[in-house]
Amino acid sequence: MKTYALVMAGGRGERLWPLSREDRPKPFLPLFEGKTLLEATLERLAPLVPPERTLLAVRRDQEAVARPYAHGIRLLLEPLGRDTAGAVLLGVAEALKEGAERLLVLPADHYVGDDEAYREALATMLEAAEEGFVVALGLRPTRPETEYGYIRLGPREGAWYRGEGFVEKLSYTKALEYIRKGYVWNGGVFAFAPATMAELFRRHLPSHHEALERLLAGASLEEVYADLPKISIDYGVMEKAEKVRVVLGRFPWDDVGNWRALERVFSQDPHENVVLGEGRHVALDTFGCVVYADRGVVATLGVSGLVVAKVGDEVLVVPKDRAREVREVVKRLEAQE
Repeated sequence: MKTYALVMAGGRGERLWPLSREDRPKPFLPLFEGKTLLEATLERLAPLVPPERTLLAVRRDQEAVARPYAHGIRLLLEPLGRDTAGAVLLGVAEALKEGAERLLVLPADHYVGDDEAYREALATMLEAAEEGFVVALGLRPTRPETEYGYIRLGPREGAWYRGEGFVEKLSYTKALEYIRKGYVWNGGVFAFAPATMAELFRRHLPSHHEALERLLAGASLEEVYADLPKISIDYGVMEKAEKVRVVLGRFPWDDVGNWRALERVFSQDPHENVVLGEGRHVALDTFGCVVYADRGVVATLGVSGLVVAKVGDEVLVVPKDRAREVREVVKRLEAQE
């Protein structure tokens, strides 16, 4: 089966500011012993899909930071950020041009704790992605997370489940309710035949179907993207798709969505602090903090439950339980420029 993979590595780099930023978003941060999340993703994927059939989607202004990772991998350069539906559109166009039978779509910036189990789940997704079906990766929730999407599972069908609905970004109360009802997290990974997604675009996202036809007819990306609305593949297609299957992943996973997520994927010291970066942390009576220093010294005294991040001459201090609001700081900074 001729399989292609689309790895999506765009984004604006807001929630891990000041470490991440628009010209160096989360996939390109060397957080894991000098290795970036993108490097880990590509290495994890390579035994299943070879580099020559792997597509890496980034914005054109991110080409310089992405190019070093494109060893045998084709870069798809988006003229503008048009969310995940735009990236999927480019991947589908390339897959159709080259006669691919299946397309895997996956984010570049997720943490996975078991590479072999991850590949096994993706292989099962490809098996389930018969013509007409779109397959999603589901993960059993470990907490009532309000930043993730959820999937309602239907009956089990062998190695996968029937998917019976996607729900995006819940309140805490709703997340608790849906976990009790057996919903799973939407892992943001999908598998399908390229023609299947083209048909789903036609039925549910006509703007993207028209753009796809124009690309296949030879129109330039600039031309097509000028009229393309910004929407996620989850909102634009997956919430409306009827023939959905779900494969459950059985491995440690996190989308590393903000500073607080780092305490879930990195080891903690005896005082439950996570300390990262090349700098030095001097801690006195400091408990349950996430501290990052790119260089120099960060000292904390008598504090708990904070994120303290120092990158160059920019410093962030925020309670961990408000770490998801860091993007508001970025917006305020942009407004003041």
